[in-house]
Amino acid sequence: MLLTMLLAGAQPAADTAPFAAHSRILDLTAREDGQYCLPDGQICFELSGDVDAGERPAHLLLSFPGSGDTEKAALPLPDFADEPQGLRLWPHVVSVHGVDKADGGAGLEMLVGVIGEQRSMYSGGGGLGSRLHLLRFGMAPHAIGLGGEVLDVVWDSSLMIRACFSEQDAKDRLDACHDEYDFKAVLNPGPDDGGELPTLTYRSFATAYPQTSRRSEDNSGQKLKIADLAHWQDTDCSYERVLRYNGATGRYEMDRPAPDCSVYTTP
Repeated sequence: MLLTMLLAGAQPAADTAPFAAHSRILDLTAREDGQYCLPDGQICFELSGDVDAGERPAHLLLSFPGSGDTEKAALPLPDFADEPQGLRLWPHVVSVHGVDKADGGAGLEMLVGVIGEQRSMYSGGGGLGSRLHLLRFGMAPHAIGLGGEVLDVVWDSSLMIRACFSEQDAKDRLDACHDEYDFKAVLNPGPDDGGELPTLTYRSFATAYPQTSRRSEDNSGQKLKIADLAHWQDTDCSYERVLRYNGATGRYEMDRPAPDCSVYTTP
């Protein structure tokens, strides 16, 4: 609940205007067929592969409902360093700008995101962790392309670790028989500095429940009080950074290093 409230306050307002250069982060509209479409409905995205069968998507599929063309363009996805077990679409895009091509035709560029997931099962618990990968996407009258990865950041995680192994444990912990660790992040528009790609702001929130639990410590044998049955916000791993694109490396970089929050993000 705490994370939900924190995230709601950090999320940008939904942008329902047509795709435009000044709209930095746009919410995609989810459809029943699994597609995510731009607010004006002209371009829709989806991932290939049978997710239910555990097949890892290999392509980003595009369709153009406004044109009446039912054929889909398939753009190969790159390999990701974290070798995710599963992928899902990030339900937003980052607008870059219109691009003037050499042939004089106007183009369109944006950043699309895929979220790579890793899962682990424990005895009496489990965990899921994910990373957000932003990819350059460009479209011109005679060309559609998916460029390289420009951002790779920890995104969200949820871990449950069993903490009760006897009736006495359950009594001592007031039936709070799992330690829970959560990490969430959001991207917001950053200050406009005229760079090649828009500046972004990354904000994270990390919590533990009960508030006395720490994943790096032995929490067994704790006797909890009612006041302990609340979420504790980790101020070190709840942080904000400005992301700027470095043309020399072809990637976004944080204005200062991020702390090590692997106790929340590694399942």
